[in-house]
Amino acid sequence: MIQEKYNRRIFDEGTIDAIENLSHLRSNVLSPVGIGKDDNVLILEPDCTSIVEWLQETASQVTVAGSGTIEEVKGTFNIIINLGHMIETPSALKKLLSTDGRLVYALAEKDRLAAFVKKLLLEAGFEDITTFRVSPDYLFTREIYSEDYIGGGAGDYLLIAK
Repeated sequence: MIQEKYNRRIFDEGTIDAIENLSHLRSNVLSPVGIGKDDNVLILEPDCTSIVEWLQETASQVTVAGSGTIEEVKGTFNIIINLGHMIETPSALKKLLSTDGRLVYALAEKDRLAAFVKKLLLEAGFEDITTFRVSPDYLFTREIYSEDYIGGGAGDYLLIAK
C-alpha cells in the first residue's frame, strides 16, 4: 500500500516537499472521477510521486507526459488528468480523448483559473462539465462538495468534463 510505503520517508525527511510528493492523501481529489481497472489514463506534468503510483495501481494503463512532451503522446485515453495548472488547452487535449473520455482539472482557487478553464471547456465542445469544491485544497483533499452545495465553503476546484 502506498501509504505504508511512503510514511517512513515522509517522517524521516520531515519536509513539506516530502509530504506534498509522497502523501497518499494526494489521490483523494480524484475520487469523484471513478478511475478503475479498465481505464487508460494520461496525467500531465504530475507533481507527485505517490499519485502516479496510485494511478498505476488503479488503472490498466498510465502515461505520464512532462513539460513539452504532449506532442509526443500517441493514442487516445479515456481519462486525461491535469492537476494544479493548465498544461494544455482543452481543445488540444480533446484530440487525445476517446469518445467516452473525461478531461479532469484540479485547480487552486487562489489562481482563479476554474471559471476560465470552464469557459475553455465549453468552447472546446465539452457539454457535460461537473464542478466540485474540494477542501481544504486539491493537494490534500479531505472533503468534496458539489459546486452548488451551500455548506461547501471555500476550497479548490475539480472539474470533470465529458
